[in-house]
Amino acid sequence: MQTVPSILEKNPQDLFFQINRLSKYFSRFQIDIADGIFVPNKTVQIDDVFKFFESKDFMNFITLQTLKTLSFDFHLMVSDFKTDISKLNNLKKIINIQHIFIHFSVISDFGFRISDLSPIPIGLTLNPEDQVDDLTSHYNLKQIPSIQIMSVVPGVQGNPFLPSTLKKIELLRLLGYRNKIFLDGAVNDKTLPIINKLKFKPDIICPGSYLTKTKTLKKNVEYLNKLT
Repeated sequence: MQTVPSILEKNPQDLFFQINRLSKYFSRFQIDIADGIFVPNKTVQIDDVFKFFESKDFMNFITLQTLKTLSFDFHLMVSDFKTDISKLNNLKKIINIQHIFIHFSVISDFGFRISDLSPIPIGLTLNPEDQVDDLTSHYNLKQIPSIQIMSVVPGVQGNPFLPSTLKKIELLRLLGYRNKIFLDGAVNDKTLPIINKLKFKPDIICPGSYLTKTKTLKKNVEYLNKLT
């Protein structure tokens, strides 16, 4: 399992403070974008990040040299995902964006191909209440470049871990899904032993507050490295 820290912050200053702080240990990050509509919490917006780069204020938090070595996934917890995807297509000119995730439950019109929205691979996120059968009734699994399983109710860091969501990893593998599976939500020292015992493990885990809120970062990173 690969670790990709999940970062949920209110403003670009805090976002890039965390990226710089964690870049000593990681080179890939998942940035949470929440609109306060699809989920109750609201985070830094993509427009805020653009303005941050344009003002050059980011250089007070991270060097351009370091930024060029990093890659990013964007987790869109938003209702208007098409607009945000368009913005990320432009942001890709500045930073290396590997994946975009949109929530399966926010899609109301299944008459379009997700891949047409962006040259960046777009994966689908399953909320705890979303079932694998719901996904397969609308999409050919082979055409989805990545799937992210939420092991908490999304929106706010600190929501309780839901072990029943882990069954979806096994179901996807048994259905022949071979692309990357991400697990996001309450990944920490208490839940990792449960995750590590799975017959079918996620390819990528996305710990959030376990890394961003801790005062023992080095110790926590060492624990992650030991288990993964």
